[in-house]
Amino acid sequence: MPSSSPPPQRSRKWRWAGGVILGLAIAIALLVVFWNWNWFRPLVEARASAAIGRQVTLAGLDVHLGRDTVVVAHEVRIANPAGFDAPDLATANRVSITFAAETWLRTRQVVLPRIEIDQPVVNARQTADGKNNWTLDLPAPNPDAPAGSPPVQIGDLVIVGGTAKVVAPQANADITARIATSTTGAAGTSGTTGAGAVPATPEDAARALVVDAEGTYLHQKFTAHATGGALLTLRDNRHYPIDLTLASGATKITLKGTVQDPLNFAGADLTLMLEGQDMAQLYALTAIPTPPTPPYRVTGKLDLGHGLFRFTDMHGKVGSSDLNGDLEVDPHGARKVLSGTLMSHLVDMDDLAGFIGSQPGRVSTPGQTAQQVAEVKAAEANPQLLPTRAISMPKIRSTDVHITYRGEKILGKNMPFDSIAAKLDIDDGRIRMTPLRLGIGGGDLVGNFDLNPVGDELDANADMKVEHVNIGKLLASAGLGSGAGAIDGTARLKGRGASLAAIVGHGNGAIDVTMPRGGEVNSLLLDLAGLQFGNALLSALQVPGKEPIQCFVADFDLRDGILSSRTLVFDTSDHLVTGGGQVDMAKETVQMYLRSDAKHFSIGTLATPIHISGPFKDLSFKPDPELAVRGGLVIGLAVLFPPAAVLPTIQFGVSDNSPCAPPKQ
Repeated sequence: MPSSSPPPQRSRKWRWAGGVILGLAIAIALLVVFWNWNWFRPLVEARASAAIGRQVTLAGLDVHLGRDTVVVAHEVRIANPAGFDAPDLATANRVSITFAAETWLRTRQVVLPRIEIDQPVVNARQTADGKNNWTLDLPAPNPDAPAGSPPVQIGDLVIVGGTAKVVAPQANADITARIATSTTGAAGTSGTTGAGAVPATPEDAARALVVDAEGTYLHQKFTAHATGGALLTLRDNRHYPIDLTLASGATKITLKGTVQDPLNFAGADLTLMLEGQDMAQLYALTAIPTPPTPPYRVTGKLDLGHGLFRFTDMHGKVGSSDLNGDLEVDPHGARKVLSGTLMSHLVDMDDLAGFIGSQPGRVSTPGQTAQQVAEVKAAEANPQLLPTRAISMPKIRSTDVHITYRGEKILGKNMPFDSIAAKLDIDDGRIRMTPLRLGIGGGDLVGNFDLNPVGDELDANADMKVEHVNIGKLLASAGLGSGAGAIDGTARLKGRGASLAAIVGHGNGAIDVTMPRGGEVNSLLLDLAGLQFGNALLSALQVPGKEPIQCFVADFDLRDGILSSRTLVFDTSDHLVTGGGQVDMAKETVQMYLRSDAKHFSIGTLATPIHISGPFKDLSFKPDPELAVRGGLVIGLAVLFPPAAVLPTIQFGVSDNSPCAPPKQ
């Protein structure tokens, strides 16, 4: 029988194929047994270093293959720039990245469903000369990259036990932060990531980022708590939620809402609230200078577009005044730029006192601390009226300002002003207010102020105009009766100093005030100046009595802080009031006199000057000592011969030829 064994040639082929298969199997087995993903560690380090322009090192690398492949890097370090002597910029105990391999094989779309960072530590440092270790040298975009390639999609970011340390000497910042992710959405507070943590719903799986920080910024201590939405779920274009609370002393800042594009801070729907005892304290947190204010609380919408921070639809209270409007901050350039429009429906001028260096507010201003009330009382008790607080030139130079402000109605029974409007511009420390307009009884006081920095002082130039101001409004606000008519005038001031008191105390200029169109004035003023006891008594008892005004002229010269009268005439139908003297603006003292003479024959008048003297805050009005002699003469004659007692009170009149009166034809 023939043999059934294969031919020798075919047998050799099968043996050869079996040997190859066996060899491959053994090789695969050996590869599986001895495979080490760390062989690829240098490649991963090189690619990561090139991506951020900073050396990246790993202590170990593991890969778990599957439909969702997991890559785990151990002891990751991101180095500082060359020559930077500080701890590494960032380290992490473990970084785990899940890669959707099946999705990539089907669509070539890179999807990373989950990134987990365990115990990351960030050390952001700045040297005294301004160099820092956090600015990365990122490569420029590749212009040859194919257009329309889908972006990398990143799902859930998990941070466990993260910390950050920021030290920036130029900002006087030393901040420590704790960073983690929660197991709920941004609005939830049910827990943080950890073993056994399971989201309650799919929505909860979008972990919120939670940051707690404390430290100092611009020498000001603060604490902050912030929660944000799932940091890397923006591929769905969902609004990213933000909830931030920051407290520094009595200052509190809250920011709540959503941002469509948080990396560019665009599409924001955020509400910002600022609350505190004094807006000047905001400088420590914002580096934007603000004058001292009473307690405040303002709320508005915050947005960022084209690199500009916008605070719009602002409304709230500052002291007893309401405050509304829009502000914008441009942080670029050598100096920040603050611009905007503000207005108040009702404004208390005492709330604005900080703008001229005075203590803002009054004892009755709501919300003040005991210390603020004590400071207001001390300011009221201070014998000096003009503000002596020096202007901080470094703060003024730090920010350019372009603000318009309008106050529709001014509060206060004894306040002569009805409204206020101002346009403020500060450019590299140069302060211009062009104009400042104060409404007074249908007229205006309009001022233009230009203050140029010279070292630590300001070189001031001011021009003011009084336009058709109702004298009745001025008299009523001062509690001096009533009147009618309008006054016009001008004032000029040139001076230099670090405060308003210093500028005025050594200033030069002039003041001219006239009443060219006539009017009326309560005769009480004239009768007291002339000591016409009967008429003064009737006027004081509110018995009507007014005299038509023919004209009023006041002309003063200011030389090195001494304001001297050149002309002071008040001409009415029946009286001629003249005056003179000096006002020392540096010492804040007055030495003036007024004398009223009847134009026509009168009996019962003791014409004698009234002396006005003393400090600004405590002026006294006293008759000339001659009155005592003449009064004694009246009493003596009344005893000896009663009819003769009227002789010292007789005036024969000064006629109508006063300096105000037009020349007779």
